[in-house]
Amino acid sequence: MRERAMETEIIESAVPLSESDIERIEERIGIKLPSELKMFLLKSNGGKPKPDTVCFEGEYFDSVAFFYGEEFRSYVSDLILSTENYRDLIPGHYLPFGESLGGNVYCLSLKDEDYGAVYYWDHEMANYDGEPWEENMTKLSNALSEFIDGLHEECA
Repeated sequence: MRERAMETEIIESAVPLSESDIERIEERIGIKLPSELKMFLLKSNGGKPKPDTVCFEGEYFDSVAFFYGEEFRSYVSDLILSTENYRDLIPGHYLPFGESLGGNVYCLSLKDEDYGAVYYWDHEMANYDGEPWEENMTKLSNALSEFIDGLHEECA
C-alpha cells in the first residue's frame, strides 16, 4: 500500500451533533450507532472527505462523495432519511453512512462477528425484486477510522 502524504480532512460538514442529537437519531432509526460513527458525528456532521479515493487490493475502487449527517445539505445525504430509504434494499445488519458519486453506499456492519467494519453496497448488483442480499456487499476495512485514514488522492 502506498504511503499517504496527507491526513484525511472532512470538508463542507454541518454543525457537529450533540450526544442528545445522536440519541434522537438512534431512537428514530431504531439502531444503536457504532461508537466510531458517534465520534465522527460529534466531530463532523457529515461532509466530504479529502482525499476521497477508495483503493481496494491496490487498485482504484471508487470514491466517497459524502458522508451522511443529520439534516446535512439535502435529503440525499441525511443519515436518517438514507437509512429509511435503503431499508428494503440493504440487509438490516448494515447501516448506511456515506455514498459514492455513482450512488453506491458505504455501510457499517452491525453483525457481531465484524461489528463496525466498513462494507460497500453496489447498487447495480442489488436485488430490487425481493429480500436484500449480501452478493453485492464488499468488505473494505475493519473499522470506520481505518477506512477514513485509508483514503487516498490516487491509488498506486
